[in-house]
Parts: sequence; structure tokens; C-alpha cells
Amino acid sequence: MSLNRRIVWMTVPTVLSNISVPLLGLCDTAVAGHMDGERYLAGIAIGSVMITTMYWLFSFLRAGTSGITATYFGAGDREGMGVSMRNSLTLAVAIGMLLTAFHGPMLDLLQKVMGASPEVTELSGRYFSICIMGAVPMMVVTALTGWMIGMQSTAAAMAVNIGMSVLNVATTLTLVYGFGMGFEGIAWGTLSAQWLILIPAWWIAVRLCRRHGVTLGADRRILLDRQGWRKMLSVNGNLFFRSACLIALSLMLYAYSARLGDVEVSSNAVINQLFLFFSYFMDGFAFTGEALVGRYSGAGDGHMLGQAIKGLLIWTSGITLVFVAVYSLALPYIVRLLSNSAAVLSMVEDCRVWVSLLPAAGAAAFIYDGFYIGLTKTRPMLISTLCGVGLFAVLINVVSHTQWMLWMSFTCYLALRSLILILLFRTPSDRKPA
Repeated sequence: MSLNRRIVWMTVPTVLSNISVPLLGLCDTAVAGHMDGERYLAGIAIGSVMITTMYWLFSFLRAGTSGITATYFGAGDREGMGVSMRNSLTLAVAIGMLLTAFHGPMLDLLQKVMGASPEVTELSGRYFSICIMGAVPMMVVTALTGWMIGMQSTAAAMAVNIGMSVLNVATTLTLVYGFGMGFEGIAWGTLSAQWLILIPAWWIAVRLCRRHGVTLGADRRILLDRQGWRKMLSVNGNLFFRSACLIALSLMLYAYSARLGDVEVSSNAVINQLFLFFSYFMDGFAFTGEALVGRYSGAGDGHMLGQAIKGLLIWTSGITLVFVAVYSLALPYIVRLLSNSAAVLSMVEDCRVWVSLLPAAGAAAFIYDGFYIGLTKTRPMLISTLCGVGLFAVLINVVSHTQWMLWMSFTCYLALRSLILILLFRTPSDRKPA
């Protein structure tokens, strides 16, 4: 298989997963939105944000596992592939248990940050308290999908992600309408899906192990391989603090937006959706970068490593140009699909230059993240994010408080992050042996 075909073959499942999972995940919102009272929809919205924030903080389980596993895959180290899975699953279960055990204090803190009305706070707390009981399976699934990507099987990771969303739809509708459980049925449906997906996810992982001759039997290396644990914790530590920075950025963005006014909030939501849609494609190529760069780095194949990086940069450039062109030329038509408000359309139009530049400013940040994860060199990712978030915080507090300036600041954040990642990157021929 040619390199370009391999890139497409590995990227398409991830893009499809990224696009379809949020669409299927609208089930909770749609069910709550048809209940008697807006408070239920607000409760789901706030509860979902709190849950997502907690899980996002530990998303390093996917990224860190994929890069390390891909390195072992390239080196043909079957024992290493098995140890990578067991180490990541051990860490996932430990984190999930801690989240479950200490969910009370975390809920109190998150509710204070959200500052919703008492009624919405009570509903969101009920939703959170039920869904957090799925922390263990969610962390395990996160680690398993990262391992699957590292094993060069993005299609398997796609099947798990979409499968969980389909299960969520089925269990939620059954519990809410079939058993009449009302609002809490939404949370119990989500929780049921999180536990049920473990069965097919584990089955897929076992099949991948058999295909590649990976054994899962316990051995002393899981406890005594200090170098392996040190590498995993180092990689994941940088990714953990990077996630914390991104959460801080997201909170600043939404808090700043909320102060501008209702129309501004609505138009910012539209712009954010346009950026997220672009990110679904870029994440697909970044995940492929993690897998291929890790594979060829582990194999010590400098030529193919360089070719993979070059090929992914070409694909990234092409997709970015398409998005820049579409957002520049067809922005009014796209916005009308998302909102019929003339005021929202006008405000988005005012920020057309930044909407069009978002893909160009952020493309390198996405794809180079994939390269660094594949090389298990995550420190530059943390450095670039810290600098970018710092710049964003300074700009939104110094420049005049307008929506135009908000998206100018966000574009500058992306551009600085991209620039630092590019400047710190060393091509294979420049890297010194570890």
C-alpha cells in the first residue's frame, strides 16, 4: 500500500468518527429538550459540560498510549505492545476509581464555577452524580482507543467510539420512554452505554492482539519495567498539564463571550462550531500522524519517517486551503444553515477575516501535535500551549472588549502555538539518538 493510500485509509475512519459521534451524542440534549420545562435542557447542558471537563483533563490516556504503542509496533516489540496496553489500562482504572471516589468535592467546585440557578444546579448535579459512575469504563475505553490507534487500526477505534454513541441512543430512549424514568433516565442511559461498550471494545482489542501475536498474560515487567512507567508518566504528565491549559482557555473564551451579550454569545457559538468542524478533519490527520510517526520512529526507518511527515504536511496544507476558501467565499450561506437570525449573521460576517484565518492559524498546531505524540516528545506541546494561552489571556484583558478582538486573540493563540511547535521540531536527521 502506498503511503498516500495508507494516510487516507487511516484518516477517514477517524474523521467519520469525529463527525458522527457528536451528532449521535445529541440524543441526551434532544430528549431533555422535549421534556416539560427548559430547566431540564439547561441541566443536561451544564451537567454535560462538567462531565466533559473532567474527562477532557485525562484525555492524555488516549494520546500518550497511542504514541508509545506505535513505537513498540514499529520496532516489532510484541511484549512492549502488551505491556503498553496493560500499563495504560492500569492507569485508566486507577484514575477512574479516583474520579468516582472524589466526585463529591469535584461537583461542588464545578457547580460554583458554573453559577447556574438553584434548580438547574440541582438537576445538573443529579446528572453528573450518575454519569460519573462511568468514569472507570470511560477511562478504560479512552486508553483502549489510544492503543488501537497505536496498533495502526483507526477503524477499530472508530467502531468503539461510534458503538458507544449508538448504545447511548438506544439505552437512553429505552429508559426514558420505555421505562418512564424521566430526566434521570437520560443519565442512567448514558451510564449504561459506558459500561456496555466495554464488551465489544475488549473483544476488538483481543482480536488485534491475536492478529499481531501480542500476549496479555501477566508478567513481572508490568511492575518492574521502571523505564516504561517513567516514559509513560513523563509523556502523560505533559499532556495532562496541556489539557489543563486548554480547559482554562475554553473557560476564558466562554466567560469573555458571555459578558458581550446574547447575540454575541449566539454568533460566537456559530464560529466555534465552524472551528470544531475543521478540527474534526485535522484531528483525523493528527491521529494518523501519531500512528505512522510512532511506527517508523520505533522501526528506526528514518526515510519512511521523513516521507510520512512530508505526506501528512501536504495533506494538511491541502485540506486547510479548502477550508480557508470555503469559509472565505461561502460564510453567509453556512451561517444561515446554523441560524436564521440576521443579527447573528451580521456579527459573524464582521469576524469573517478571523473565521477564514482560523484554519490556517491552527493547522500546524494539530498536525505537529500528532508528530510529537508519535515521537513521544510531548514537552514542546506543553510549552506551545502555555505560551499560546498566556498570549490569549493578555490580549483579551488588554485590547478593547469586542467580539472582533476576541477572535483576533484566539487566532493569535493558534498561530503562536503553531509557530512554536514548528520551530521546536527536529527532523529525523537532526535528532540525536536517545
